[in-house]
Amino acid sequence: MRVIKYLLFSLVIISLQSCFNWGGDDDIYVYESQYEPITQARAAFEEEIDLQSTRPISNAGKVYVKEQYILINESEEGFHLYNNINPETPEAIAYLKVPGATDLAIRGNIIFVHHLVDLVAIDFNFYTQTIQGMTRSSNVFPRLNSPDGFRADFFNVPADHVIIGYQLKN
Repeated sequence: MRVIKYLLFSLVIISLQSCFNWGGDDDIYVYESQYEPITQARAAFEEEIDLQSTRPISNAGKVYVKEQYILINESEEGFHLYNNINPETPEAIAYLKVPGATDLAIRGNIIFVHHLVDLVAIDFNFYTQTIQGMTRSSNVFPRLNSPDGFRADFFNVPADHVIIGYQLKN
C-alpha cells in the first residue's frame, strides 16, 4: 500500500512540473530578420525566360536526357541544351535562360520548369530549337524564406512582386 502512495505522489509531482515555465528555447524571441528581400515586379519576372545562344557551363546542376538531347541545369540560372547524337562530341545548341530555375521535367516536347514560385510549361521544338509557346501557373511553389529562417510572409512584399533572393541589411 505504501508503494502505491509513493507511486501516486510521484505521478502527481511529475504531472504538476509541466505547469511551470522552466525557461528554454521558447524564451528566445527574434523580432527582426538580418536580411531584406530582393523583389521583382511580376510582369518583369514573367518576361525573363528567354532562349539564347550557347554559353559555357560555370555551375552545373542536375542533368536531364531526352532522346538524343541533354539538358544541364546552370544552378539558379537556366539550362544548357546539347545534341548528343554523337556522344564523343556533344554539340551545344542553345541556352534556356530561366532565372531561379532549380528543376525541370520533360514530357513529349513540353519542358516543365520550376521558376521560383511558378510552374512554367515550355513547348520546345528540339529539332528546330525554338519555343513554340509557354504556359505559366503562378504561385504553385512556396515563396523563398530568408536565410535566417523568416517566412516570406514576414516581409511586407507587395502582391504584384516576387521575392527573387535576399541580401544582408546594411
